[in-house]
Amino acid sequence: EKLRVLAVDDSPSVIAHFDQLVKSLEGVEVVGTAKDGVEALALLKTTSPDLVVMDIVMPRMDGLTALRSMKQEYPDLRVAMLSSVAGSRSRAEEAFRLGAVQVLTKPFDATKLAALFASERAVKVERRGD
Repeated sequence: EKLRVLAVDDSPSVIAHFDQLVKSLEGVEVVGTAKDGVEALALLKTTSPDLVVMDIVMPRMDGLTALRSMKQEYPDLRVAMLSSVAGSRSRAEEAFRLGAVQVLTKPFDATKLAALFASERAVKVERRGD
């Protein structure tokens, strides 16, 4: 069973790169893409992802605000954040405080992304065994 991922980033090139990386990996599929937190929250209802990979800095609704809303509505949802902002340690700390499982820096490293997906697939299998 594939790991279902929702990708959220306001940069079309980041989404395209992410999509390309996912296609090269076994057992992972992108079930939707959004360009901000507002779109991501709407897509959660229809895509039922196992993992959301979301940028922190976006227009309309930033990633931290969206993360807060997601965790209120879906407490068990797994969310990894992306950050490209230099000196964003406080943002990363806030993301973890709000319940993010990982904070990756952009441009993201394919190896780190693959490791994230592998660990999240293990979590999915473990949860199904409950």
